[in-house]
Amino acid sequence: MSPDYAELVTCPYCGTKKELMRLASGNTFGATYWSDNKQIAPMLPSVSPVQKCPHCNKYYVKGKQYSEKGKDYSFQLGTLSYPEWKEAYNQFVGQYEQSSRGATDNKPLNKHTIITDQDMVNIRFFMIQAYNDYFHREMVAEPSHDEYLFICQIIKDFINTFDWSSKKTFLLKAEFYREANEMEKCAETLDSLDYNGLKNYEKSIFDGIKTRLEQKDNIVFLLDI
Repeated sequence: MSPDYAELVTCPYCGTKKELMRLASGNTFGATYWSDNKQIAPMLPSVSPVQKCPHCNKYYVKGKQYSEKGKDYSFQLGTLSYPEWKEAYNQFVGQYEQSSRGATDNKPLNKHTIITDQDMVNIRFFMIQAYNDYFHREMVAEPSHDEYLFICQIIKDFINTFDWSSKKTFLLKAEFYREANEMEKCAETLDSLDYNGLKNYEKSIFDGIKTRLEQKDNIVFLLDI
């Protein structure tokens, strides 16, 4: 892994600049892969797609913001905890709903602050991974029943808004149905796939989902690929 000069991202709400890691090169040696499409690669760390401003504490989609190359290195990823992702989600839902009225916090919407349909799809996806990070991979706490019901709704909203036109994504669809405890829909999705037409690593994922489906296990799992 070779770092590059930092990326300076400007908060669209207060103008504060934030230094974030940029890499000149990296690799996936030692990476682990999870059933929710999470990759954890020590030599290829990922900057969070949503950032929290250290000054005004508002959240913004990093890829929409003005950025420039810094003059020093940074190893800051701006990773959000699951509770922070929930805060970001609530903020973005408000902005998304306000988009039809053309204003956010009484200010005109612009390309830096507007939240689109695709933004909401992406935000839900990363929230699901953050939930799994917090409660299952890192085991920071045990999820309450209400918390699980909340993430189940996020998963269902994701499934209902994601573009599933390619069957290559159907393993993820089956997995998310399983994580949301929609076992019948998980089974139906698996049944729609041609097992013999899958690549070996896809068969491994399919088998892992099916085994846990039969056990009525809805927890994310480490892939053996």
